[in-house]
Amino acid sequence: MSSLKKLSLWLVPLVFLSLFPVLLSGQDNMAQAVSVTGCLKQGTDAGGYYIMANGKMYEVMAAHGVNLAEHAGHTVTVAGHVVKLSEAEEAKKEASEKSEAGSSPYVDFRVASLKMVSTNCSQ
Repeated sequence: MSSLKKLSLWLVPLVFLSLFPVLLSGQDNMAQAVSVTGCLKQGTDAGGYYIMANGKMYEVMAAHGVNLAEHAGHTVTVAGHVVKLSEAEEAKKEASEKSEAGSSPYVDFRVASLKMVSTNCSQ
């Protein structure tokens, strides 16, 4: 067997094993899709909306093409991902999130799609 073939037999697995942790860490950043149903309420911030569901407050932000304003006060099902905001963005929103959430935990949520369940909230 040539020395080039021997080198490649050692080098290919070594490269793969060295990249394996990088590949795994990239999967951590892929958020799992979540669906939440509840009353969409207008928040205290201009353009801010939230849903209380499952014992949490979801501070919702719309992706392109989703109009949250037209569904304020409706029961909706939103699908999307929990997102991690930068420290600066979180600092700006923290006071309003805490006042809206009360003692409930809260998360930032990027809405990819919205389906109206009812034109009113039963809460």
